[in-house]
Amino acid sequence: MTTATREIPTPLPADSPVLAMRDELGMCNILLSALGGDGANMAAKLMFKVACTRWNLDGGYDARYGSEKKGTATDVSVRFCSVGTPVRQSGPTTNPHVLAVFHQSLIEPLQLWRGLRRGALCIVNSHHSPDVVRERMRLHSGTVVCVDATRIAAECGSRLNMPMAAVLCHQLGFPDHVFRNAIAKQWPNAAERNLGAFDRAIGEATRATFADDGRFAIEAGVVTRGPLGWRNMLNGGTIDALTHSTVGRDNRIAAGGRVPEFHAESCSNCGICLTVCSDPGGLLWREGRMTGIDDRFCKGCMRCVEACPETKKGHALTVPLGISE
Repeated sequence: MTTATREIPTPLPADSPVLAMRDELGMCNILLSALGGDGANMAAKLMFKVACTRWNLDGGYDARYGSEKKGTATDVSVRFCSVGTPVRQSGPTTNPHVLAVFHQSLIEPLQLWRGLRRGALCIVNSHHSPDVVRERMRLHSGTVVCVDATRIAAECGSRLNMPMAAVLCHQLGFPDHVFRNAIAKQWPNAAERNLGAFDRAIGEATRATFADDGRFAIEAGVVTRGPLGWRNMLNGGTIDALTHSTVGRDNRIAAGGRVPEFHAESCSNCGICLTVCSDPGGLLWREGRMTGIDDRFCKGCMRCVEACPETKKGHALTVPLGISE
């Protein structure tokens, strides 16, 4: 008869960044800002699982999916604390100690500098230097780490979440070999590609620390919606959809200017584009005829361009000049 033994978690050093950066409640607040399809949620879940089972940490986890369509701006909030610390918070964090930006184009439209704490750690997918990114981040003080995660993921045949997660965990002081083993176990068929991206990201990342030089102020975090509870619910417990919904949200940041061109004279109104669109709200139809593109909803995937049949006058949907498919 064999007796199973439970592996005892290994405590992290007290000076590990994830333990050194804590708020008044003993929490290290981490925010990952990405687009749907980047894999930020999956990578953060794996990081949270490994941290709580292997490194003797506790905390909380929250993921926002938006409309749950690929290309929509999403974020993941992770809180870490020492075991024994009361965990009484849930939901997203608006005052992160650590910020991981999966696309530098998200910085301005989402105002990601708002809510950053003094001495924050910012990890940004960018080919620019930390000095340039610090300007875009309007960082009051702290550290900027830049890694060209898009290029690394493409060259390694991996996904964007691998190089970003690698740099994030490394900068938080988590042992690299433990997270590498977890990645190989989680995705065995893609282990070589993922680990290649992991190692390259850590080796190629550039880092710079900036003191408070008076150039940028600390700004309060963005509150996207008011409190929702029994005090402000409608009769019968229904939710006021006009207040607590995504109506009016502008998703232009998802396409990043990559929106198909519509040529009405070539359109046969066949409707094939509707069958492949990831968000049909991007295709404008009136009385059975297509009238244009609404770039507030278009994610720029170009599936409609691929599916659009050619008529005698050409294709109704085409890729704009200067943008490759």
